[in-house]
Amino acid sequence: MDEGHGFEQPPLSFQELKQMVGESFTLLDAYLDARGVPTFLVANVSKLEFKALTVKLEKFRLIPMLRRVGDSLVLRVFMKPPKVKTRSVLLNFLLLAVTLGTIYLAGYYGFISTPVLSEVLMKDANVYFQSATFAISLFGIIGLHELGHLMACRIHGMDFSLPYFIPGPPPFGTFGAVVSLRSPPKNRDELFDTGFAGPLAGFLATIIVSVISLRQGFLVPIHQAAAWAEKGWVKMVGWPMIPLIFELLQPLVRPIPPGFNLILTHVEFAAWVGALVTFLNILPVWQLDGGHISRAMWGEKGHRYASLVGLGVLFATGYWFFALFLLFWMLGSRRGWSGAEPLDDVSPLSPGRRLLYPAALIILGLSFVVITSF
Repeated sequence: MDEGHGFEQPPLSFQELKQMVGESFTLLDAYLDARGVPTFLVANVSKLEFKALTVKLEKFRLIPMLRRVGDSLVLRVFMKPPKVKTRSVLLNFLLLAVTLGTIYLAGYYGFISTPVLSEVLMKDANVYFQSATFAISLFGIIGLHELGHLMACRIHGMDFSLPYFIPGPPPFGTFGAVVSLRSPPKNRDELFDTGFAGPLAGFLATIIVSVISLRQGFLVPIHQAAAWAEKGWVKMVGWPMIPLIFELLQPLVRPIPPGFNLILTHVEFAAWVGALVTFLNILPVWQLDGGHISRAMWGEKGHRYASLVGLGVLFATGYWFFALFLLFWMLGSRRGWSGAEPLDDVSPLSPGRRLLYPAALIILGLSFVVITSF
């Protein structure tokens, strides 16, 4: 919410608004600031009362914001910006169809360009069916990631757009998706939930696809795998070239007997991309999902430090292009380094969500993967 909005043509008189705020908070002072914005100094903070006030003011197209200014608790009430005309969902479905197509083509290209699969281990497989299994696996991960965000927004009554899926070239076939929030979170709890729900859903989907890929893998003698490696048909890699979650799942799902190596299929690459998407999204940077989580946990100042750490991780692990991309948008944004702000930025994150914060860090660590070794 831009605090630059004035308070033109109020649907409530100042006294009526003062009375409404006074029903939820103990008022110390009430006045119109230099811009004509109703401003109230309050003595107490109640997360539930603020949410209730937000619902009451919504009827009058008003929106409250609660901030700590020095030692004071300041509540300001703004007119909501004019409601944007609902856009057609045609673009959303068009991008969805195109992205499904580009992911399918990426699966096709990946399968036929992997000789150890297309010419040896799976030479009798239907290439079109195998391309579809890749597309279903990868889109399932990304789709569930976005569904997690949408469910969190719906639970908290936030207005949002349908996902805008972004098509891309092989080998990935997509650059993910974007959901546009049309209303701000009411408090840090809602901000945390909207940030955490997507990576959590995507991570769980990645685990499922990883298990499937491990079960589909081929056990081959070490000498045969070494011969294929010399031809460049396979790569013998471990962490951090593959996510730690793969390393933990493999002995549980598909133990490798002595003298053998496990050759994974193209479905494993879909899981790898899913882990990559989760890792990049849950980094505590700016307005990424992890940025929402850290903003809810640590507040504005802590979020800035967390963003610096996240950018440092990106640069140190070879994702310098993504880091520069984020820096470009951060410096060009009118919010600068600030992430998404809840309306009530005073009430702390709930204890239960604070206990969930380490889970976000665990997901970050288990999903961590690099494209090239460092």
